[in-house]
Amino acid sequence: MSESFIKACADGNRRIAQLLLSQEKDLDPNYTNSHGCTALHYASANGYVDIMSELLESGAKIDYEDHQGRTALFMAIKARQKPAAELLLELGARPDISDYQGNSLLHLIAITGQNALLSPLIDAGLDINLTNTNSDSPLLLAVSNRKRDVVSNLLDQGADIDHSDKNGNNALLIATALINKHLVTLLLEHGSDINIANDDGYTPLFIACTKHNNMLVKYLLEQGADPLIESNEGVSSIWLACANNQKDIVSAFLNAGVDVNYSKNTNKEFVLNSYLDLVIEQLNYSNDNYHAISCEGESLIHVAAKQGHLSMIKLLLEKEADIDALDAAGSSALHYAAVGGKKDIVKELIKHGCDTLIYNKAEQQAIDYSNQKGFNEITEMLLIAKQAQQNG
Repeated sequence: MSESFIKACADGNRRIAQLLLSQEKDLDPNYTNSHGCTALHYASANGYVDIMSELLESGAKIDYEDHQGRTALFMAIKARQKPAAELLLELGARPDISDYQGNSLLHLIAITGQNALLSPLIDAGLDINLTNTNSDSPLLLAVSNRKRDVVSNLLDQGADIDHSDKNGNNALLIATALINKHLVTLLLEHGSDINIANDDGYTPLFIACTKHNNMLVKYLLEQGADPLIESNEGVSSIWLACANNQKDIVSAFLNAGVDVNYSKNTNKEFVLNSYLDLVIEQLNYSNDNYHAISCEGESLIHVAAKQGHLSMIKLLLEKEADIDALDAAGSSALHYAAVGGKKDIVKELIKHGCDTLIYNKAEQQAIDYSNQKGFNEITEMLLIAKQAQQNG
């Protein structure tokens, strides 16, 4: 009979629930099912305010917790049943409860977007910065769920804008990953650090580049984002954009004042350009230890050549990049284009007057690599260009 009673309350069948309460003398209003839920839990989750009132008048425990630590108030808020939640609060339900995952009522409001309940709960003493077992604060969850009104309210009420989750992502980084310019703008207006980095060293600008979102990249640049900050792998935002052939984004960086000959001065591995390791291995013909030479000092034009991005090469040359810039291995963009078989790039570099006679630290010219790799068309182009240079 108790299971039937719970079902009647869950289904909103007030008449059956009333009959059972009045006729079954042994009926316990606090009876729990296999989940530890009482009839009040279900009535609250479904917003049956009249049944809730009957249950409470019959002795139902207002703060009884199920097997997950959830009370009737918790269930009402989670299910977006505002009248039910307001009734429970009015009748003295405890607001300072959390489930066994550490989610408070503020976490639920952040997820569900019930902004009207936020201030009353904060006024009741709930910790606005309380974190759950995933280190998520209400603010982080509100941003993650795109609840702009709740985000704004939390910030106005003093939420910690710098709190980050267990991966080091704060509200601004999450908003950027969601490509939500409205939230990004709101957070910046409230003082969020535009150059904050997570545990991987990714800044908002870096993340925007990974999302290929030109509008957000340009906005962050306008707000003062630094395109030269490097991730833990030694990759900056402009490096990432260049490697991914994001011409508009690189152009925006250059227009914002980044030097077109900006070079990479780090010994960290450029993980996004794993092709570099292949190139170094391919270049290792005359020196058994050549692969150990660090290719620090490579510029954007090197990256574009290695990746085979002709349109990026054209942009960089248009912006007056040093066509013969050398990395720490003494290789120019032409070396990498030749060894990679990038015929169109070799042709473009030659057209713009690159030096075909440069020897790198392996004592190799670009033509040596194309010849050894069997790229005959490239070798022929380089041979003609070399002869023209040698003849003055």
